[in-house]
Amino acid sequence: MKPTCLAILPATRFLGLLVALAVALPARGADKPAEDFEKHIKPFLTQHCVECHGPKEQNAGLDFSKFPDTKSVLRARKEWRKILTQIETGEMPPADKPQPATALREATVKQIDGVLEHVDCKSPDFRNPGPTLIHRLNRSEYQRTVRDLTGIDFDVTAAVGMPDDGVTHGYDNVANALTIPPTLMEKYFAAADKVVEKLLVPGPVQDRLFVVKAEGKVSQRDATWQNIQKFARRAYRRRVSNPEVDRLYKFYELTVGRGESHQKAFGMVVKAVLLSPQFLFRIEQNQGALDSKHVYRVSNHEFAVRLSYFLWSSMPDDELLTVADSNKLLEAAVLEGQVKRMLADPKARALTENFAAQWLGLRKLADARPSAEYFPTFTPQVRQAMYDETASFFDKLREENRSVLELLDSDYTYLNEDLAKHYNIAGVAGPQMRRVALKPTDHRGGLLGMGSMLALTSHTSRTSPTLRGKWILESVFGTPPPPPPANVGQLDEATEPGKEAKTFREKMALHARQASCAGCHKRVDPLGFGLENYDAVGRWRDTIGEKPVDNGGTLPGGDKFAGAAELKQVIVKRKDDFVHNLAEQLLGYALGRELEYYDECTVREVTDALVRSEYRFDAVVLGIVRSYPFQHRKNLDAPE
Repeated sequence: MKPTCLAILPATRFLGLLVALAVALPARGADKPAEDFEKHIKPFLTQHCVECHGPKEQNAGLDFSKFPDTKSVLRARKEWRKILTQIETGEMPPADKPQPATALREATVKQIDGVLEHVDCKSPDFRNPGPTLIHRLNRSEYQRTVRDLTGIDFDVTAAVGMPDDGVTHGYDNVANALTIPPTLMEKYFAAADKVVEKLLVPGPVQDRLFVVKAEGKVSQRDATWQNIQKFARRAYRRRVSNPEVDRLYKFYELTVGRGESHQKAFGMVVKAVLLSPQFLFRIEQNQGALDSKHVYRVSNHEFAVRLSYFLWSSMPDDELLTVADSNKLLEAAVLEGQVKRMLADPKARALTENFAAQWLGLRKLADARPSAEYFPTFTPQVRQAMYDETASFFDKLREENRSVLELLDSDYTYLNEDLAKHYNIAGVAGPQMRRVALKPTDHRGGLLGMGSMLALTSHTSRTSPTLRGKWILESVFGTPPPPPPANVGQLDEATEPGKEAKTFREKMALHARQASCAGCHKRVDPLGFGLENYDAVGRWRDTIGEKPVDNGGTLPGGDKFAGAAELKQVIVKRKDDFVHNLAEQLLGYALGRELEYYDECTVREVTDALVRSEYRFDAVVLGIVRSYPFQHRKNLDAPE
């Protein structure tokens, strides 16, 4: 039996956004999804799919007998998005099997899409905060927390060679992947020693943490105990009990009893705190019986921690903890005020460095393939400026609360002299990034015109329309195409520096005619060819060799365009899909977990709030922090 390609499809939505980026959204499907499933979808599956994907045989691990009704389909929403894509692209049923009529295939696609889009947000199934997870601080969070806790501004993680965390579901803060292997625990010990070593150097940091202030009737013992309590409260990001402080003070006393100084003894307390699970993990307390399925709101202090690690990748500051102490943080007006204050704080640059840089693939720019052999102007300085352009752009959206649609199209960007010269834009001098107004003849504006995005989607000596199209689908719309088959070939690279194949589109077309490739390439490649006026390192060009750049494309829905400006306008028309993806990506990052089918209502609520605000940056953040899963939890040991 010939297997299908279902095993290699991505676990994300695909159909609605992949279909051509057409002006009109695909049909939402029938008004009665359950009836459609029984009368139309199940018969289609029985006739064309169950033979290879049923009780007797489960090619690609797929068994349609597991889906007796629409409820079971919605619970496996991501899997059904894969199925939908295969049917829509004609890759299922396989070519050697009887094929459904075109009209039947199209009708079934619309009906399945209608089932998947029919979400009853009033149903208890969609009031689920998701799995309760214990979050270890990832490397960035650990570094920032140590900085804010101690006041020591040095990268202790780099000093001890702490490894980077693995990326799961697009981000390195996904809780269920943040384990502690033995080698990492060794790094934590080394890091704690480095921190204490820095703290023992006389100066304002030591004075703030170690000096005992015994005033009036307060004894030396009580003053030290209070200092330990204050430090532990900030480090554990919650109120600490007297027994907890007593244990740390006992450790202090034992160290002093061995003849060590007050500073040395307090330093050992700091080390003990830095190695405590209460510091290394974000731990929330269960309420009621352990096996209770009851869902409840997190405490003010737990919410403060969720909020600070979302926006700052670090611990709450004193003001946020004080508001949490008052039990008013979850009040609507107070929460909005704190969110706006935190977004305006320089520490919120963590959203750029830890969210945007992963969402957009910006972290990969350091390893972008274009070679100096073929592109001598692609210097380390230009590469860094490309990173800074995109980072500055996103960061200013946050600082100035601008429209997130400016990521798709804008009349300004951020440049320094090196990058402006690379783009052939005059009037920019000096190494500092600054805002620069753009003219249409600059061919820039928005992510699609940024060198960072263009370079990281290129090969060593040439552009890659496939990688560029894939980046648009994945990063802009959240609908990545499936990975290529294992035996897929690569196009030949140019043989001489500075030269590109004159028959590039023809080579791509031949490549895409392979049965295993055609379904995706006809959707991906036109998007990339729309950006062909940009070379592999983002410089504008009107010709390749002696021929005009072939920058035209026709999308599967019929839309035609020529060049980046027209492609951009096609994409801007799909702004609703873009903001849905932004809400989805930022929610998953904020929660530190993979989103599930029941999170769709939250994504829609956040998206609606963003649209109502005219797409202002703070609206997506406020929508998330007000959301049900961000404010609620269930007990760690409660059954699913």
